[in-house]
Amino acid sequence: MPLDRSTPLKWTAIVVRLLLVLFAVTMAYEVGRAALTGGENAFGSRGVQSLVCVPSPSILDVEGNFAEDPQSRKAMAGSSGVDDNPYPVEKGVDFAYPLPQICKDDSSLGTQVLYQTSRFATALALLIALFLLDRLIRDARQDSGFDEVVVRKLRFLGVSLMVGTVAASLYTTIVETGLAVSMVAGTVREVGWMALYGWAFPWASLIAGLGLVVMSKVVRVGAHMREELEGTV
Repeated sequence: MPLDRSTPLKWTAIVVRLLLVLFAVTMAYEVGRAALTGGENAFGSRGVQSLVCVPSPSILDVEGNFAEDPQSRKAMAGSSGVDDNPYPVEKGVDFAYPLPQICKDDSSLGTQVLYQTSRFATALALLIALFLLDRLIRDARQDSGFDEVVVRKLRFLGVSLMVGTVAASLYTTIVETGLAVSMVAGTVREVGWMALYGWAFPWASLIAGLGLVVMSKVVRVGAHMREELEGTV
């Protein structure tokens, strides 16, 4: 007779459900705020709703930077500050300090869709993982925790977490790199290396997902052992 696992998992299910609801509400608020006001950049110093800010390319990666321009070097030598425009950019693009970013007021649909989706890509992957975890706990409470269905869902959760967060972070990097290159007036050298260097790889999510996959294999072995024991009784 299968063990009743509904009671031990009751509080776990409640905590996960609360986290799922809070995460979903917070994300819905941020998405709505981005759609209506421009999101995190809406209330900046310039008060621009459609402001797009992405990490700027390295100075030496852009042709025509101040280090390669004799006039710019001469001006820098005669001043004690840092050049506000270390390399040429497109019209309407500004540098944001102290964090090295370039920003542009761009209300075009294509740019806003790319920019806003890149901001929420990783959050969406984590929200999906929380939803799958909630469904997994529900099934484990209804059936035995060693059922083959639960094992498959545990493995699927781990794979989804790994693939989802890696794909989301890669998508964000590609979009930010593309937007940054489009804002620079000069030629950007080694765009691929620039994107790779700026890729915030989700190591924590990858390790957590791998741990879930390994755990599913361990649970599967336990399920087979239980079936063998039940067959001998």
